[in-house]
Amino acid sequence: MKLNIRLILIFILCFVVASVTFFVIISYFQDIWSFQEEQKKGEKVEYVLHQTRQVAEKTNLDLSDRNAIMEMLSDIKQQHPTLSLLVADGNGDVKFQTESPRIREKNIKKLIQEKMNFNGQTQRTGDHQYSYFISPVTFNGEMGYLVIDSPPSKWEMNPIKYNRQVYTALGISVIAFLVLFFLLMRPITNYIKQIEQGIGRIVKKDWTYTIPVKGKNELSSLATNINWMTQQLRERFEHERKVEQSKNELITNLSHDLRTPLTSIIGYLQLVKDDRYKSKVELDEYVDTTYRLSQKLKQLLDELFEYTKLSLPDVEMNVQEIDLVGLLHQLVGEYEPIFEMKGYQVHLHLPANSVPLHIDVEKMVRVYDNLLSNAEKYSQGKDIEVKIHETKQEVITSISNITHHISKDNVKQLFDRFYRGDEARSSKVAGSGLGLSISKRIVELHKGRIWAESNGDRLTVYVALPRDLSSIKITNDQIHH
Repeated sequence: MKLNIRLILIFILCFVVASVTFFVIISYFQDIWSFQEEQKKGEKVEYVLHQTRQVAEKTNLDLSDRNAIMEMLSDIKQQHPTLSLLVADGNGDVKFQTESPRIREKNIKKLIQEKMNFNGQTQRTGDHQYSYFISPVTFNGEMGYLVIDSPPSKWEMNPIKYNRQVYTALGISVIAFLVLFFLLMRPITNYIKQIEQGIGRIVKKDWTYTIPVKGKNELSSLATNINWMTQQLRERFEHERKVEQSKNELITNLSHDLRTPLTSIIGYLQLVKDDRYKSKVELDEYVDTTYRLSQKLKQLLDELFEYTKLSLPDVEMNVQEIDLVGLLHQLVGEYEPIFEMKGYQVHLHLPANSVPLHIDVEKMVRVYDNLLSNAEKYSQGKDIEVKIHETKQEVITSISNITHHISKDNVKQLFDRFYRGDEARSSKVAGSGLGLSISKRIVELHKGRIWAESNGDRLTVYVALPRDLSSIKITNDQIHH
């Protein structure tokens, strides 16, 4: 239920309960009901007085026509037997009256004089036991007065007492409203407080805390959005932590991989400088080794520069259409002499027709060249397979070879910076550990995917590229976001 509807229903319920409470308390105070009954009786008498005056004026009764006036008063007396009526002239002298001991005992002139002190057509006056209702009447052009005596009142109400009882009932009903409203609103206010406390914990970077989602309203939606925001902050924090950790690993690995060849170069140059060689052959060997280590150091620095350049947010892509089948034939052909020299056989499973793709040729050649180079370096078997698989959205290239067994956890790390398997790192195989990481960046720049799967001793690397990249402007920001 929506929060606004729930609040409206709570208000209506509290108002109904408060109203019922008010009337129940009012019913407990009998004086108020009696007072109201007396008011109704007075209004009834005033109505009779008004109707009688109208009849007298419309029929043009004369004060001297005793029979007509008595007939009129008798008719009213029959309809209202509890009332006593009296007709007086302008001087206050009684002309006609019904049988009533009370009205005979009263000073009619005094009553009329009291009436004349007020404005209005009718006036109610009396004492503590009964009331008189007086109204001026024109009898055929002559001023007179009509007086009605109401039944004696068995009850009188002090206005102060009446107000006190009404205010008491009103106060209790207001208290009932507030108490019930507080009780019904308490779950909502508690939930709001819980959300506030949760936000406080999130502000203090407790991103593992999750605000409970209760019901289906605006507050639960707010809690859901806050939890989503917390999850995003937690993931961003984890990402930043991994980036920082990766940065530290980059520095550590870079220091290690640069220091090793640099130390060897310095060592060999120190031997040459100190003439610590036995023959020219040994000197040439030192120079060759130093040159080879320098080339390895240069290769490492070049790949590090390439990786850094690909990580920039404004990488330029020179996208053009090529035939992937023809490109792979060309690249595999360049590696044929190396494969044949090591006794490897390359099995191509490529479509007979061309497979057009929009790619940055130079960058993707770097990817396929790196994968073929790794197959040549680390292959433990004689067979290397290159395949193309097509779907409606993607073209998937796979390069597979037999190598040392790689666990699933290590397979996931193949594309990390400077990652090299234990066998590769301990062997004399040249490599910086940046090749696959660079390949991953290039594939991501093409909106593609690259991953590896290990099945026993066979390792397969897949590269999936979208079929059409011509209408997409790609930046490195899109990859990270």
